[in-house]
Amino acid sequence: MQAGQAATAKRYFQMKKSEGFLKFIIIEKFILGIISVLLSLGIISLINHDMEKFANSLVTLFNLDMDNYYIETAIEKIGMLGNGTIIGISIGVISYGTLNLVESYGLHKRKRWAEWLTVITTTLFIPFEIYEIVQALTPVRIGALILNIAIVYYLAKHKELFKGNGVLSRLLQKSKP
Repeated sequence: MQAGQAATAKRYFQMKKSEGFLKFIIIEKFILGIISVLLSLGIISLINHDMEKFANSLVTLFNLDMDNYYIETAIEKIGMLGNGTIIGISIGVISYGTLNLVESYGLHKRKRWAEWLTVITTTLFIPFEIYEIVQALTPVRIGALILNIAIVYYLAKHKELFKGNGVLSRLLQKSKP
């Protein structure tokens, strides 16, 4: 009996130890969600504004060279953005933010669906991050790729954190003799 209790205690402490990174993931997803939702609200506020004037004010704010070819091209392209494009971008950003908030909530509640949702969505971003690294190798891009690989690996390895939370788990438990 004591060997069983010792094994249970060992599993408990291992699970508590492994929850640290899960808490980090929850906080990261929550912060990304909040920032994305706020950014989306800022983007939607640009409807019916002179986008070229807005781009010029950004260039002035960041003290960039107005005579630079790339800056001029960017201002010109931003000036061509219409309301439909602004709405589309805002919808995309708010969807991304909502997805992160849903993942954060589900992981916090230790829901199996949130584990799967996070693994799938995070895995889908990895090829794009690899492409970005091939285009330009930067520490931030490498860090984002490593973080997302670590998240997928961690959630796939630590299934015990989500055990028994799903409908399928309950059905399987009921069907056992």
